[in-house]
Amino acid sequence: MRRTRELRSLALAFLVLLAPGGCREAKHGQGDRRLNVYIWTNYLPDEVVAEFRRRTGIEVTVDTYSANEALLAKLQSGVADYDVVVPSDYMLKGLIPQGLLAELDHARLPRLGNLDRRFLGQRFDPGNRYSLPYLWGTTGLGYDRRKVAAPIESWQAAFDPRYAGRILMLDDMREVFGAALKLMGRSLNERDPAVLRRAAEMLKAQKRLVRTYNSSDFANLLAAGDVDVAQGYNGELAKVATRDPARLAYVVPKEGSTLWIDNLVIPRSARHRDAAYAFLDYLLEPAVAARIVNSVHYASANRAALPLVAPAIRANSAIYPPPSVLDRCELIEDLGPVTTLLDRLWTEIKAQ
Repeated sequence: MRRTRELRSLALAFLVLLAPGGCREAKHGQGDRRLNVYIWTNYLPDEVVAEFRRRTGIEVTVDTYSANEALLAKLQSGVADYDVVVPSDYMLKGLIPQGLLAELDHARLPRLGNLDRRFLGQRFDPGNRYSLPYLWGTTGLGYDRRKVAAPIESWQAAFDPRYAGRILMLDDMREVFGAALKLMGRSLNERDPAVLRRAAEMLKAQKRLVRTYNSSDFANLLAAGDVDVAQGYNGELAKVATRDPARLAYVVPKEGSTLWIDNLVIPRSARHRDAAYAFLDYLLEPAVAARIVNSVHYASANRAALPLVAPAIRANSAIYPPPSVLDRCELIEDLGPVTTLLDRLWTEIKAQ
């Protein structure tokens, strides 16, 4: 999330957990009337938050970010005051060993069975001890049909001099390197330093063509005509393409791309645990999950919600891609020690 704001919190008291059949109205102690959520941009509709607040009386503060690295830095700082955060798959491989997340009590999540088993038990969190899948999707290219020479099929379009100054790339190290690596015929998770340096040289040469690196407003910039080709996450690009299908389109390039799963977790430092569990179980309600999908246009990991999703969204292959597209996508993995090299190369690219 594919995916900027922040938040804060106060104390911890008593909360009556939401009943399996629906949230019941409940009174809470003064200290338990707060919940602080840190989540990707455009990932949590205001009306969903408002309904939770109405049902429970809990005041919710929502702040957002546009890169996993921003979330990691916040949690590592030791001063972040969040109760629910939403890291992507590969980021969990770093957060869990560092002891930054609380182990989930599945007994406090009676709607857990609504989740699609395809997204459970992933290698980044076997047994879902720390995380619940929330939304999932792909990364690809959005483009303006009227301004490109032909329908885009390849990552090569993002490196094409014909679109100089009209190309947007995500402000996300792994996604940008992923585009170059896929164009080279390599994995998103390449660990060979020599290959990564070659990818960095490609990206340095590309930079003169790039108008901006932006992870929070890429779809709107494309829709406004400020760029002609935009790397981005499928949901937001599909949303603007739906509004203007004659002009805008989204494609997962033929070389392959990212399949990502964003996950709900409770930080170990969370001070409003009861409110956090109530919120997680609320998000697992089929009607609530469907309402989120209908608003943000990202696919939900909630299997029970699918029949409630708007038919046009269910049928949109940009949002719910067919197996032929998913087969050429891969999850981003933690790269271990080579991440230090990648960080340095990314700094060089952005600084030149």
